[in-house]
Amino acid sequence: MSQSMARLTRLRELMKDRNIDAYVVPSEDAHASEYLAPCDARRAYITSFTGSAGCAVITKDEARCWTDGRYWIQAEKQLGEGWTLMKSGLPETPTWGAWLKAESTSLCTSLAASPTNSLLVPITENLTDIIWQGEGSQPSRPSNEIFQLADRYTGENVGSKISRLRDKLRKIGSPGMVVSSLDEIAWLFNLRGSDIPYNPVFFAYAILTRDDCTLFAAPNSLTDSVRQYLHKNGIALLDYNQIWNSLGSWQKRLIIERSQPQAVKQETVDVEMDGEGDEPASKRAKTEDNQPESKEKEEKVVKTDKVLIGSKTSWAIAKAVGEDNVEVRRSIIEEFKAKKNATEIEGFRQSHIRDGVALARYFAWLEQVLRNDEEWTEYDAATKLEEYRKENQWFMGLSFETISSTGPNAAIIHYAPPKEGSAVIDKNKMYLCDSGAQYLDGTTDVTRTFHFGQPTEEEKRAFTRVLQGHIALDTAVFPQGTTGYILDILARKALWQDGLDYRHSTSHGLGSFLNVHEGPQGVGQRPAYNEVALVEGMVISNEPGYYAEGKFGIRIEGVDIIVRAETRENFGGKGWLGMERITMCPIQTSLVEHSLLAPAEKEWLNDYHAEVLDKIGPLLKDDERALRWLQKECRPI
Repeated sequence: MSQSMARLTRLRELMKDRNIDAYVVPSEDAHASEYLAPCDARRAYITSFTGSAGCAVITKDEARCWTDGRYWIQAEKQLGEGWTLMKSGLPETPTWGAWLKAESTSLCTSLAASPTNSLLVPITENLTDIIWQGEGSQPSRPSNEIFQLADRYTGENVGSKISRLRDKLRKIGSPGMVVSSLDEIAWLFNLRGSDIPYNPVFFAYAILTRDDCTLFAAPNSLTDSVRQYLHKNGIALLDYNQIWNSLGSWQKRLIIERSQPQAVKQETVDVEMDGEGDEPASKRAKTEDNQPESKEKEEKVVKTDKVLIGSKTSWAIAKAVGEDNVEVRRSIIEEFKAKKNATEIEGFRQSHIRDGVALARYFAWLEQVLRNDEEWTEYDAATKLEEYRKENQWFMGLSFETISSTGPNAAIIHYAPPKEGSAVIDKNKMYLCDSGAQYLDGTTDVTRTFHFGQPTEEEKRAFTRVLQGHIALDTAVFPQGTTGYILDILARKALWQDGLDYRHSTSHGLGSFLNVHEGPQGVGQRPAYNEVALVEGMVISNEPGYYAEGKFGIRIEGVDIIVRAETRENFGGKGWLGMERITMCPIQTSLVEHSLLAPAEKEWLNDYHAEVLDKIGPLLKDDERALRWLQKECRPI
């Protein structure tokens, strides 16, 4: 019996012993993290599929794994014996919830009403862990050292953040909130860690009320200086596992308080959300007669007397507080965190310039060694790029595993080269490199596609269509209140003209020395992207692509800051927004089919390369090879 079947067999035995008909293994950990500590990679363990997104469902007779288009090729190769791939997003593919007639808390009612009177039940023990621990191979939970991120990088101290959150809680009428997302906790307390690879976060929970604030973290991860810093700011400290006792005690208090007649009735109130500070929006200065200073549109505040938990919070948290005592909403911290302050924005600009230096040095080196007929594997080349980045000021590690892919491997959207057995980079095939870094002052994410030989007409045309989509989104001007769902078509329009497309979102938000993927903002076809408007100060990626399975892959990715746009008119008094590009790395012009570009698109490309040369060139004075390469790649077309 294969290892995969042995694990499925053991899991089904445990299910039978506990009278469970179907068992769901999500990708996320208890904090809904996208990237995981090794000890929490349960779906990867049980399925052998290592992609970052997906959900596994096991029944008595079937084992199915759902994942989106980024990972179909990878999942087909990796899924173990006994597993069926479910391609999420295809019209004929039901969601795992529809397939099971079960989907989270909201489906409990429909389950109970079903002919079989099914129930979605919580299980206090993790069956996957029982198998994993039985093999003796499950890693232990990390508790690495936590450190303070100075205000010079964050732009706002912890006291100010807590104060803003408490003001919001008072407006809503809520007694407090439970914070379980690790990046939200890191942002709130201006702390960082290294418990999860590529994400500077640490395992913790937090409870914030109108009067108290408690951080729950592993005691051995807290240095004396961090303890003093938290104590100075009135933040109590308890062990990570004490969260459950504290929530249980809070539940008892809430039951008593809610039995009193002064409970706040739910009502909807129109208020205007200010940015930072308490000055009413009506008193803000207008810089132009026809262009008011950018502000967020009016927000509907729904009042409640319940504890707030974010939509990504686990069912376990809700049950610990008492499901009647909580209200699930989009996290207030998520919204605050998404809008970067002036310090964070400047940090993004500067970190991307330093990152551009490393990229120029890397691609200049790679071009030379390939033309000298040296053999370099995808993995070894990625290691070389990391070495260049390590020389940058304030480098703290990579922001994700580098995607270094040649030829057909580039068509695997989230391909990561294995250390052993990765392909040798072929100068006569397309090479796609998607990489990023964590710096104290910002997070980077950039993709460039190169051909170091003679590209085919098919490759050049597809590359140009991707470039046109990148330019269209980068140059978009749109009214405040516009969502990324609406803008997505701009990045696909040129591709659609040739009947091409890509199976991933066009954009995601980025954290400030935090997770490289950050919500709630983004550009794409997911309905969730239509729920949140893009606002000034958000930072997003811009990454259309095209992937010819078995042949080549193309992606052009940069990072943009949502900024206020100066427009001739201001229809409806809405205020208008645009994009400020901050990624500084050339786009290979020898891959461009010039005849497809409009004059404005050629102008954009030339202006962009002039900017890259101006900002990166002076920093390469000690690397003659990289400087020559940069000058060549930035020549106007």
